[in-house]
Amino acid sequence: MWKKAIISSVVLMIGTVSSTTYGQDIYNGEYQWRIPGGQYIDPVSFFSIHGYVNGVYASYSEQWKEGNMNGIGKPGHVIVPNTNNASFNNDEAIWISSELGEKLFVMMELHLVNDPSGNGAAGPGGLTFVLTEANLRYELIKNYLAFSIGTFWSVFGIQNQDWLGAQNLFSMMPMASGAYLTHFNEKGIRLDGHFDKGTWGFNYVMSLGNGFNAYDISGYNSFDLNNNNTLNARVSVFPGLKKDLNIGLSYGSGLLFKQDVTASADSIEFYDNYFEAFGIDTNWQIKDLKLRSYLISSTQKLSNLDESRNLNALGWMGEMSYRIDSQGKLGIDAIFPKIRFDVLDKEEFDPQLSDKYQTIGLGLNFQIQKNFILSFDYNWIEEEQIKLKNDRFIFRASANF
Repeated sequence: MWKKAIISSVVLMIGTVSSTTYGQDIYNGEYQWRIPGGQYIDPVSFFSIHGYVNGVYASYSEQWKEGNMNGIGKPGHVIVPNTNNASFNNDEAIWISSELGEKLFVMMELHLVNDPSGNGAAGPGGLTFVLTEANLRYELIKNYLAFSIGTFWSVFGIQNQDWLGAQNLFSMMPMASGAYLTHFNEKGIRLDGHFDKGTWGFNYVMSLGNGFNAYDISGYNSFDLNNNNTLNARVSVFPGLKKDLNIGLSYGSGLLFKQDVTASADSIEFYDNYFEAFGIDTNWQIKDLKLRSYLISSTQKLSNLDESRNLNALGWMGEMSYRIDSQGKLGIDAIFPKIRFDVLDKEEFDPQLSDKYQTIGLGLNFQIQKNFILSFDYNWIEEEQIKLKNDRFIFRASANF
């Protein structure tokens, strides 16, 4: 008898917890006290949560920390430990989104990463919270035009996909991405839309935002500091092979920073610094073979009352992978041999700092199941002027939900 009573109590508690957790407002009294944000936690709309967790190991690399973060500026390679020593690292991200009807959509993308300096703001271990997307999107004309406002990834090109550690083919950022000086995040407005005509279609996206007042992530601020906005746009075509072939064209321009008249006359800060960039990218799936590539060309236009000069940058990246179905043998669903080549030729204000970077990466990815991947790659890095011993082996385990 007592056993039945215990079982009945457990069933009753489980039923109560389920009922409370799913679909009930925890503030169910009309006059009940609420926390300040209580109105935002009522279950008034459908929402979803997705994310990933990365565990990374990188081998010893004698001069990894030298060479201007290997050509791409802070935060560098993000999930690769920023140390010469053999070391472990981690990267986590979460996406929270909600549909507030047929036309309104809100989302946030939050990353918990290691600060490259090793001294993070979020707690022990040098951890730092990074908010890469937080915006609302309203569909003005179904399919053809939507309006977004908030924080979002730059819409220029496809290189920003490599910052997301659970979907990139290699763990390192391609050097070529350094040809676009402001390829991090933007705060402003964004317009996008698409056309679907069966086997072919195209989409378009453009944004106008605060821009930057420095070359790297340190120039991303809460508000505009240099009296100029940044424009980015991309048009993407699917020319008859459905999603198997996609070609994109991108454009970006804006002011990086205005002249600092108190700066030294022989420094780059003594100039107004405008940039302009063009890009072309492609993704091509040929049965089990996948090709991905992009080319970025940019110019910094420096000027003051006395003179003007241009600093040019050119980056190209190409990567290839091939899926081998292993049919679950040894617990592996598929094996992906992979190769990447990329190059960055970038002029600096000081010619002695200018350099040409090149990376060759080879490796294997093992798909254990749909949402669990083990990645192995070795990366050979070469500099044209300043020779560094910074080749590196990297192992990554990625799981997403």
